[in-house]
Amino acid sequence: MEKLIYDGYVRIYDVERDNNGKTDKFTKVALRGASGGIVINEEGKMALVKQYRPIIGHETLEIPAGTLDKNITKKDIIIEELEEECGITREDIISITDEPIISYNIIENMSDGLMHLYLIYVKSKDTKPQEEDDVEEVKFYSLDEIDTLIKTRVITDPKTLIAYFLYKDSLK
Repeated sequence: MEKLIYDGYVRIYDVERDNNGKTDKFTKVALRGASGGIVINEEGKMALVKQYRPIIGHETLEIPAGTLDKNITKKDIIIEELEEECGITREDIISITDEPIISYNIIENMSDGLMHLYLIYVKSKDTKPQEEDDVEEVKFYSLDEIDTLIKTRVITDPKTLIAYFLYKDSLK
């Protein structure tokens, strides 16, 4: 049994399920899921966007990503987000994986929402987010620069950490 207790940007449910005669009770957060991009330019640098996140009260550096909130494929979501967040058009994309290189639960123990990460190679060019988007800046960083940003806790976003380590590991 699921009882809706909050209906907003996310939905929150109190859930009761039978587990071999024992009733398990827990809270479930229904997330829409999202698609993100490990975006690499011709110099081998990774795109990160700077955004203000009001929940945590400061700017973050993250990979480009977007919520699965439209009636288009998860791959088309990240292609659309590249244009909005980075000014990267379909014509600028050299290649993109047909399927995500990884899909994982955004909040493992509380939600069934999935994050889908695609590996995307793009032409090197000056990038600029669209004015109406919440991205303040997009910049391409070397892996050494990203490593330093992680070690100094400038980058703490989970999807960005996963993307960085997946890409770095793929180069071995």
